[in-house]
Amino acid sequence: MFKRKALEILKQWKAHCGETALLVTGARQIGKSYLVDQLGRTEFKSMVTINLYEDRAAKRDLAEATNAQDLITRIGLIADVPLVPGETLIFIDEIQELPDLMTMVKFLVQDGRFFYAFSGSMLGVELKHVRSYPVGFVTEVTMYPMDFEEFCWAVGVNDDALATVRECVTALRPVPDFLHHRLLTYFRTYMAVGGMPAAVQAFLDSRNDLMAVRETQKALVAAYVNDITKYAGTEAPNVRTIFEQLPLQLDEKSVRFRLNSLEPNARYEKFRLDFNWLVSAHVAMKCNIVRDPKSPLQVTEQPSSFKLYESDTGMLTSRYPSSMARDLYLDKRDPNLGSLFENVFAQALTACGRPLFYYMNRKRGEVDFLTEDGLGRVIPIEIKSGRTPRAHAALNALLASDEYAIERGYVFSRLNVEVAGKVVYLPWYAALCLPEALGFETERPTDTFRMELPLL
Repeated sequence: MFKRKALEILKQWKAHCGETALLVTGARQIGKSYLVDQLGRTEFKSMVTINLYEDRAAKRDLAEATNAQDLITRIGLIADVPLVPGETLIFIDEIQELPDLMTMVKFLVQDGRFFYAFSGSMLGVELKHVRSYPVGFVTEVTMYPMDFEEFCWAVGVNDDALATVRECVTALRPVPDFLHHRLLTYFRTYMAVGGMPAAVQAFLDSRNDLMAVRETQKALVAAYVNDITKYAGTEAPNVRTIFEQLPLQLDEKSVRFRLNSLEPNARYEKFRLDFNWLVSAHVAMKCNIVRDPKSPLQVTEQPSSFKLYESDTGMLTSRYPSSMARDLYLDKRDPNLGSLFENVFAQALTACGRPLFYYMNRKRGEVDFLTEDGLGRVIPIEIKSGRTPRAHAALNALLASDEYAIERGYVFSRLNVEVAGKVVYLPWYAALCLPEALGFETERPTDTFRMELPLL
């Protein structure tokens, strides 16, 4: 299978194994189960896996457990290997099928004989209904589709080439031309294929056949629709309508989600839970408007005015005619691919753990994304898909404002690394080192500050 960055995070949990249970969340079919299985096979002497979706009998047996000890006994009866205290990882997959099992995690951890990992999809939705979530006894890790660097690993890009990009971007010097032009093609290919492991595998197995990739992507989209029908309950019709509208809304010039596409005179409050369902299930990414770009950005965000992106750009591309994917790969001039390029950077920012915001002002215009670096400084970002990457009037106006005193803005485009005044131009493929490029890893100075209490 593929090398994934999340495995190192799981190994960090293993280093403190026994203090908490592990819960791996994220969208369906992004490699959660495989990664936990890999952790179990390489880091533990013994492992028991129970898939609650595939093993209906096991689901019934575990659902009837009355307490943690009863649950352990039932797991031991189901397991095909002995449970060895201090050496066995018990992995319960598809936990969304039986979310109330999470109420016993505190007692399982306190029992201390075995180690526990859970995984599943739709957990952001299902765990909201759990009677007593075991706060403090669970280490939660959210996985995302493969990012661009992971895609490069999968298709065999040389590590030295990726290291060169990282060095050049960090030092703000141009990437060698031969590498620059090749990686632009790799990035457009990544956008067409996406980061779903099954789609990447289809790309490799078919020797880069776009049609084989699209068949896999369409099956994934269908699976997401089925999940909405199964798990969204009474909200399913609205949630499905929003999901079906998503590619149409992104294709609009404004990109912002128009609520009147759902029903005439629609109000956000009526559909708020439906949008939240898609975001909580990691099916979509919501980017709220900010009209006053000051840190912290959350203070002035307006959740009722937003853009809605799809969790995987490859899956989004598959929902348009196949000609769009071909034009994307071939770098054709005619089609407007701006929404796809915005989506892939929304995906990259989300994978870095950054909330999504965009800026809009009637006088200054619109800037695609706003984020903050490790020092809390606001960073405006423009994504340029076309042939005029230096045309960004709204970004220029924002950078020129004395009121906000923003030090630097970034434009991601087909251009090589370049600095022009307060604007830094970075190539699309710099997404592989976004934390270094945008300063997410910069830390505040560690000043000593003592607080004194008055005597009573």
